[in-house]
Amino acid sequence: MKKSDILSDLLLDGFIDQDARPMDFKLIILSYLKYWWLFLLSIILFLSLAFAYLFFSTPLYSISSSILIKIDGGSDFTQNTVYSELEAYETNKQVENEMEILASYSLMRDAIEELPLDYFFYTEDKYSRMKELYGANVPVTVKTLLKKPDVGQYPEEVRISVKLFDDHLILIQEDDKEKAYKYGELIENWYGEIKINKLESYQGEMPELLHIYFQNKDQVAGLYRGRIQVNLSQRFASVFNISLVDAVPEKGEDVLNKLIEQYNLQAVKEKNVTASNTIDFINSQLDTLMKDLNSIERKIEEYRRSNNISDMGTENSLMVQNSKDIETQLSDIKTQMEVLDYLEEYLRDPASSGIEVASNLSIIDETLTNLVDEFNRLQNERQRLLRTVQPNNPLVTSIEGQLDNLKNNIGTNIANMKNGLRIESQNLRVNLDQINSRISNVPEIERGLLELSREQSRKQTQYNYLQSKKEEANLSLATTTVSNARVIDKASSSGSPVKPNKMVIMGMALIVGFICPLGFIYIKNALNSKITHKSQVQDITEVPILSEISNYPNGGELLAISEKRRTPIAEQFRLLRTNLKFVADGKNERVLMITSSISGEGKTFFSLNLGASLSIAKKKVVVLEFDLRKPALLKSVNMKTKLGIADYLSNDDVSLDDIILDFKKVDGLYLIGCGNIPEDPAELTLGDKVEVLINQLKERFDYVIIDTAPVGTVTDAFNLAPYCDRTLFMIRYNFTKKENLIFMEDIDLKNKLRNTSLVMNDAKQTNGYYGYSYGYYPEDKKTAKSSV
Repeated sequence: MKKSDILSDLLLDGFIDQDARPMDFKLIILSYLKYWWLFLLSIILFLSLAFAYLFFSTPLYSISSSILIKIDGGSDFTQNTVYSELEAYETNKQVENEMEILASYSLMRDAIEELPLDYFFYTEDKYSRMKELYGANVPVTVKTLLKKPDVGQYPEEVRISVKLFDDHLILIQEDDKEKAYKYGELIENWYGEIKINKLESYQGEMPELLHIYFQNKDQVAGLYRGRIQVNLSQRFASVFNISLVDAVPEKGEDVLNKLIEQYNLQAVKEKNVTASNTIDFINSQLDTLMKDLNSIERKIEEYRRSNNISDMGTENSLMVQNSKDIETQLSDIKTQMEVLDYLEEYLRDPASSGIEVASNLSIIDETLTNLVDEFNRLQNERQRLLRTVQPNNPLVTSIEGQLDNLKNNIGTNIANMKNGLRIESQNLRVNLDQINSRISNVPEIERGLLELSREQSRKQTQYNYLQSKKEEANLSLATTTVSNARVIDKASSSGSPVKPNKMVIMGMALIVGFICPLGFIYIKNALNSKITHKSQVQDITEVPILSEISNYPNGGELLAISEKRRTPIAEQFRLLRTNLKFVADGKNERVLMITSSISGEGKTFFSLNLGASLSIAKKKVVVLEFDLRKPALLKSVNMKTKLGIADYLSNDDVSLDDIILDFKKVDGLYLIGCGNIPEDPAELTLGDKVEVLINQLKERFDYVIIDTAPVGTVTDAFNLAPYCDRTLFMIRYNFTKKENLIFMEDIDLKNKLRNTSLVMNDAKQTNGYYGYSYGYYPEDKKTAKSSV
């Protein structure tokens, strides 16, 4: 930085528009960089915590699989106008339903039941890290023979610890006592009765200590139910991606594969419900018919034996044959009516809700068959939904509405069919009556045999018909083995752990390690009420800043400048001497008053060194110790005097020569001490003799520097202000409080003190001061480095 630029910056301080002052990012960065050690410690701390977390945490692997769900297209009944418009919606609902079923607890519970998850096995390394063993990696098998009821159904942590050896094991009991057992020997403890057997196929090295956790499969199912995720591979598709995370990849793969297997088994089982219900209905009818046939056959046999009947004539045989044909038709109609009555009874019975209709019966009407098939499909869909959702779910409500509509349609169709069957039955009975009238001429014995034979034929026809339907239902049941889902990708685990994510955790630790000290420093600065940078002064007051004086570690010596010294602080006082000429603007400002807001801001140090700087420039300077309450000038330079300013102002016998002291260390510099501390210092500064003193000193010296008391506590400086040409107001970094400057602004400092300028004292690099390191001699470098 050029000297001219420095002077321009100093002279323009305070005259820049406050609102137009740009943000000093360099200053902000420097204010944080001084705490670099705090950032370093924080980053090291959080990185260490992150490393410890990664070291001790259990790595989790991602296991995933994908399956294709087969969506039913529905029956012909759904192909009407209304259902066609809702086809896409229905398909989407089916896909969502299958997703809910795959993620259901009940399905997961069925899958867990098929897996060896009654026990979890863990080993412990030298860092006390737990590692889970599974499958072929477990050296033993455990079997629970008896579980005590007081253990509880859902224990939070039920475990035993054993030491394994080749031929025996040692059980560690609750009181840390050890007891040896042979493999396969009955172990009785607080849990119950168990047996631990050595796995003969195990080829690895026996772990020294094995922890065995007794698990409740309900809890395990709930655990994995919370981990599983089912998602569509893409919108409007029926391919599901199923995934979960687990510490043991092999166990996660087994759980996922078993879940898909159970899903397919349940889907096949649900598809067979209709055929099973049909078979049950037919079996009940066949049992009744079999009893009826046996009864009729016994009656015919007894009738023939008692009446000695062997055969009937040709004519009778022809009539009988015609009668049988009509009876057969009537039997078919009766069967149709029974089926229709069964369907009507099902629709009227509230208890039949949720039960499928036996559809593989003698329903000759294709429309009714389609209605029943659609009704059964919706019943199955409703039952599957109720496994995962509540009955008031909108999807369930929608299906129930469709079922009600189907019931109405089925009822109407049944009524129409029954009317047609009644008409047909009436016509057949008319024909049968005609034949019967002709048969009336047949002898009574033959007529009785004919009636029995006709009843036998009718029952036999019904029996044969139901037997064929039963075979059809059995065939349908045997062929319904196609699974509901096709596995696209079998369950497989990721090659590396997905949790914890090392890069994310280390990155977060680095960010948090940087943010924490950043926030701490920000809060510290926000709560700091002291002046730390000159911009804060410029925000409070418009009084210009004349100069900045760097920190001076004096080591007991107050004088920081001499004729041959080239330290940075010495250069600053020389620059200040030049600045005083600039701000004087050609006026002869010879009386300078040094004051501050409170004590301790460096007035005495500044007054002495400013006087020395002016003396080195061949000026005759006197420094007045006008702090009559707490004088410190002479004491700081190890000088004493019996008489001083207070004596001069209060005693006419004391002359000016009696109080002037020659400061030997700097040629041309003189000091006037306070003297005896007066009881009324404020009144002395109001006396007329003060003006006489100042005028006499102006006649004998080029510069008069007044080191006075702080204006924030006493009024001495205001009393001396009329006799001064310029007031230099001291502000010390990290010492002067902001409220002190606000107070001075409130009392109108510029009007009460003449030509006021500010001097920033004790500046360091942390306060935005960059130092002036040019021009000093090599022997002063050590001092300069400590001063900057």
